[in-house]
Amino acid sequence: MAFSSKQYGWCDITVSFGGRIIEGITAVEYKESQEKDYLYGRGCRPHGVVKGNRSYEGKISIWQSELEAMTRDTRDNDVLNLEFSVIVAYVPRDGGQVVTDVLKGVQFTEVAKGMAQGDKNKIIEVPMMFIGVKRQQ
Repeated sequence: MAFSSKQYGWCDITVSFGGRIIEGITAVEYKESQEKDYLYGRGCRPHGVVKGNRSYEGKISIWQSELEAMTRDTRDNDVLNLEFSVIVAYVPRDGGQVVTDVLKGVQFTEVAKGMAQGDKNKIIEVPMMFIGVKRQQ
């Protein structure tokens, strides 16, 4: 059985948080992990695989001006105190399956700023952790 699939490109992705589409995002990456280990019993071969805790982490690369805008209306102006959902929508331009991932309870873990002579725009890579992914299709 053969099927045709459309590939996703950067142009097909929309990222939003705080109810706002982020125009100044240049990269997004996120992953889900689960602890797994072999279940040993009689003999020297595993009898199965047991599962443990899940964890979620990722990072975004964003213009500094977008990052500053995120804290503009907050009480303490501290991006590390924010908690929000991030919506990543993959919408192929030429048809195909729309995929939306909602990252729940996102918090940034660190922010490093800096500039160098000749820089035209500052892009900040911001690591994040979150508590789950809700998939919508």
